[in-house]
Amino acid sequence: MRDWFKEIRAIIFDFDGTLALLNIDFLLMRRKVFELVDEFEVDRDALRETYLLEIIDEVYHLLMERSSSIAETFYEKAHQILYQVEMDAAEKGGLLPGVKELLSSLRKNGFKIGIITRNCEEAVRRVFPEIDDYCDVFISRDSIRKVKPHPDHLNAVAERLGVFGKEAVMIGDHPLDIQAGKRVGMKTIGVLSGRTTSEEFEKAGADKILKNVIDLLAPHLARINP
Repeated sequence: MRDWFKEIRAIIFDFDGTLALLNIDFLLMRRKVFELVDEFEVDRDALRETYLLEIIDEVYHLLMERSSSIAETFYEKAHQILYQVEMDAAEKGGLLPGVKELLSSLRKNGFKIGIITRNCEEAVRRVFPEIDDYCDVFISRDSIRKVKPHPDHLNAVAERLGVFGKEAVMIGDHPLDIQAGKRVGMKTIGVLSGRTTSEEFEKAGADKILKNVIDLLAPHLARINP
C-alpha cells in the first residue's frame, strides 16, 4: 500500500456518501421524474439509460425530435425535481466526522484535492459552505454537461489539478465512482460509508476498499502521518 500510494499526486473524492451523508430520497426523485416522463408521453420502455441524469438527457433528445421548446420545458422541470429533493436532503445532511481534518491533512502532506459530484452545487454548499477552503477543485453537475461516469467529468478535474492517469486516485462509495476512475486510467478506492458492499466494489474492480475516507489517515499510507 505504501508504494502504491507514493505514485499519487492528487486525490479526487465523490461527495454524497463519501465525504457527507445527505440521505437523498432517490426513490422519490425517480418516481417524480418518471411521472414527468409520462406527462410528456414518452414511452418508459423505450428508454435505454439507467441513471436518472442520463435518463433525463435521453428523454430531452427524444423530445427534441418533436419540439425544442417542449424538450427544454421537460429538462427544466426534471432538474427542478432533482434540485428540490437534493435541497431537502441537504437541510438534514452533514459532513462525515473528521472530513475537514482529513482534507486539511492531505493537503498539508502535498496532495492536491478534487471533489466531484452528480449533485447540484447549491446542495453541496449548503452542507459544506467552506468547501473551497478544503479542496483545489470542486466540480458539480452544474459546471459540466456530462457527469461521471462519463470521462469528461473526471478529466475536467484532472486537467485543473494538473495530473493524469495513475497520478490520481478516485474515491467513492458507489461502483459508478470506480467505473468513472477506471475509464480515465486512475486508481480507485471504494469506501463502505454508503450502501455498496465489499463484494460489489470487488466486482467493479476497485483497487482498494476502505471502511471510510478517514482510513486514509492510517500511518501506513505514504506521505500521510510519516
